[in-house]
Amino acid sequence: MKKPVLFIVTKKIIVYYAFRDKLRQIFGNDIQIVTNHFPPVNLNEIDLILSSGSKELEMEYIEPVRHFKPVLIANRSIEFSKLEKLIELPEGTHCLLVSDEKHMAEDSVELLKRMGFDQHEITSYSPDMDCLPSLDGVEVAITHGLKELVPTDVKKIIDLGVRSLDLSTIIEISRVLQLPVEKVPLLTADFFRNFVRIGKKLAYSNHNESRLNQHLETVLNAVHEGIISINTQGVITVFNEQAGRILGVMSEQCINRHYSKVISEFNIDEILESRKEIADQIIQIHERQLLMTKTPIMLNQHFIGVVVTFQDVTYVQRLEQEIRRKKTESGLTTKYCFEDIISRSQEMDRTKEIAKKIAKSDYTVLINGESGTGKELFAQAIHEYSSRKVGPFLAVNFAGLTETLAESELFGYEEGAFTGAKRGGKPGLFELAQNGTIFLDEIGDAPLSIQASLLRVIQERQVMRVGGNKVIPINVRIIAATNKDLQQMIAIGDFREDLFYRLNELPLSIPPLRERKLDIEILFNYFLKEKNRNKHLTTGFVKAMTSYHWPGNVRELVGVINYLTVTVDGNQIGVEHIPQRIMKTENQEHDHQVDKIIKYLDGLGDLKRYMEILECLALYKNYSYGIGRGTLRSNLRFSISDGQLRTKLEALKRTGCVISGIKRQGTKITESGLAVLDTLNSHSL
Repeated sequence: MKKPVLFIVTKKIIVYYAFRDKLRQIFGNDIQIVTNHFPPVNLNEIDLILSSGSKELEMEYIEPVRHFKPVLIANRSIEFSKLEKLIELPEGTHCLLVSDEKHMAEDSVELLKRMGFDQHEITSYSPDMDCLPSLDGVEVAITHGLKELVPTDVKKIIDLGVRSLDLSTIIEISRVLQLPVEKVPLLTADFFRNFVRIGKKLAYSNHNESRLNQHLETVLNAVHEGIISINTQGVITVFNEQAGRILGVMSEQCINRHYSKVISEFNIDEILESRKEIADQIIQIHERQLLMTKTPIMLNQHFIGVVVTFQDVTYVQRLEQEIRRKKTESGLTTKYCFEDIISRSQEMDRTKEIAKKIAKSDYTVLINGESGTGKELFAQAIHEYSSRKVGPFLAVNFAGLTETLAESELFGYEEGAFTGAKRGGKPGLFELAQNGTIFLDEIGDAPLSIQASLLRVIQERQVMRVGGNKVIPINVRIIAATNKDLQQMIAIGDFREDLFYRLNELPLSIPPLRERKLDIEILFNYFLKEKNRNKHLTTGFVKAMTSYHWPGNVRELVGVINYLTVTVDGNQIGVEHIPQRIMKTENQEHDHQVDKIIKYLDGLGDLKRYMEILECLALYKNYSYGIGRGTLRSNLRFSISDGQLRTKLEALKRTGCVISGIKRQGTKITESGLAVLDTLNSHSL
């Protein structure tokens, strides 16, 4: 008996193979199959034409025999096992369905929607389209074995494989060719088996999603912040219990309502429109002040809503007070801020402004200043003015600290690291300062081996305890201070150059007391008032204290005040009350200092030029702000460029002979400069 002949017409050979394999599975060898991909084909011998529906091939193969040969356009299905990848896509994903012909792409889109994938935005795409769709927002390309046609701009591809014949087409083939269909029930069983398997997976996924949602709800209700989530339509999707407690509403009554009906004061529209975060905003609502942050939610670069977190300001203040109390109890806190740095001089005010700017960054700071100028006070003020102020502040002074002790103090040690090591070990200062600031005072006295360890800590941001074998990451800001000339120490090999540059990212110089004489009287009055001593300073006393060199700076000044509060009986402090050591050394020190300055200027060369500059400045000594370089040059008896004059003024400034104002206030001679000038004149240069 002659086998019926089936002519399969497809555009792609892989589609032919998919059709052939399905038909062999059902009909076995009871059917003879030919195709346009393997010519020649005798159209007179065929019994049925099965077309994939390609318009391109219809005119060539089907039209010539349509009137005397039966033609069947294949209905095609999708393998259920391939659909799992689509199920995993987030709802609302913009997809591009790619096929080789427009009508096939559109048919595939329609089929997917009928199968329940209408929660995604699926656009048909085919190279033969007159107008190709826009690819803006397309995240995924879906195709049936035609990945080579996917636009290169689309990176993620889900290949569902070639669409094979569906059950209705197989039954129609069996009817036309009068073939037995004993295996059709098995095909139907396979179909339902795949359907049930996907159904189980979906049910399991939904169960897990339900458990996850319950877990997230528990977590959200456990935090101390109010949390509200709003979708792009302004509808509330999350409203935790703390939000309800703060706002005085029932959380469950707010879900699925528009935010304007519940929290209109929150002004969510500005985030829905701008899609930019607004952090730490304070608003008044229901007689409460709330500290609020509104953040846009982005998923796969798509805006899907807004999350609002907020706290009662009163709670935040109470929490901060509790943190400060615990820090104080543990001794890891500061006592001073910028308001405690008493001054009215331009030099000190300028230094404080620079320090405030430094505080806002997180770079390493190196504070330079003579002994007693208040380097630790500035370090504490920087910490208090920074974002780390709620963290700990720890200080270590390297003066007199041995190498072994410094290492164990800074980096901690493990149990048994050395004889006498505490049981269980001990964390070092870097560990204790986590999320805060560590102050390395007198860094110039650090041993060279410790300098190497400090360099590694600064570079790697991790420490290893003495006797330990694991590294501990740290998040600490480092502020170092010194009264030594570190660059001179580098030259003689007492300080590491690489460590200096690591520490010196943000240098800060504290002017000595003799360079801010306007602060001397105000400091005396401040400390006397602090000690509850209501005493008047005579003009002579203030003048004597202002002219004193103050080698010990503010620390020495406090010592003088302590002496005066004990020895002075009346309410007036005069010259006669000045300690003898100061009176005795003042003139000697003054003469020594003047000679030292003259020797320094002479070593620079052109001592006569320096003298003439001081003479010119002395003519304007009664001016409030001094004179500019242009005026100074016009009054000099010798010719000098602006750059040369600037260099000489810098040298005079370093010796304390002149001071330079800010904002073009010019240069002014100091008392030291006048004394130097008098000495030079007496030498009859």
